[in-house]
Amino acid sequence: MCEDCGCEVEKENHLEEKKVVNVNKSINEINDHLAHCIWHALKDKEIFCINLLGSPGAGKTTVIEGLSKFISPSEIAVVQGDLESDIDKKRLEESGIYTYQINTHSGCHLNSDMVNKALISMNLEGKKYLIIENVGNLVCPAGVKIGQHMDCVVSSTTEGSDKPKKYPVIFIDASVVIISKSDLIDVVDFDEEMYLRDIKNINPKVRIVKTSKKDASSFKELAHVLEHKREHVLGHSHKH
Repeated sequence: MCEDCGCEVEKENHLEEKKVVNVNKSINEINDHLAHCIWHALKDKEIFCINLLGSPGAGKTTVIEGLSKFISPSEIAVVQGDLESDIDKKRLEESGIYTYQINTHSGCHLNSDMVNKALISMNLEGKKYLIIENVGNLVCPAGVKIGQHMDCVVSSTTEGSDKPKKYPVIFIDASVVIISKSDLIDVVDFDEEMYLRDIKNINPKVRIVKTSKKDASSFKELAHVLEHKREHVLGHSHKH
């Protein structure tokens, strides 16, 4: 047994001692500190990090595939978060996108330690974008810092137009909200007017982009937005 941790102290002393623990720190302090380090390390490497959030089936992987038509796949790296399997990893690799898989098993979101371990194992040479596809969830990943330079929420029309009211926290920090499967707006009776109003009430500055897997050109605007966000974070002048 060691002296440092005090485990040699007699049990009687443990029972008799009363200790006051001053919890005057954020419960997420360790996670947030590591996330801060990741943020700066990626910025120094001129890699723009996007935390891609959304429900299971919202179309997060499809969004990445769509982006790769307008941002070279050789410039994109992905950290793929799922409870189990590497189905989406294989999909992205078929598009020529370098992808690292994290399986959380029972974990409902990624944290900065998981991301840091992934980055240690990854070769990011020549990459301009790191997209962290978080575990499908509209609750647990909200507000969790993982080293991202921006949050991007994918919200599909098939989920319904009430998601901003039901899950406002996930939208609060988002720089971009992607309305995916926009070709189904009429089919599923998606109330776009209400949805946009609710989003703007929660986050007035958010950028909203509509995409559809059936229209490859719909991802062009999103690619343009991310390019400008990257230039802003890295301190570069915007391209005209």
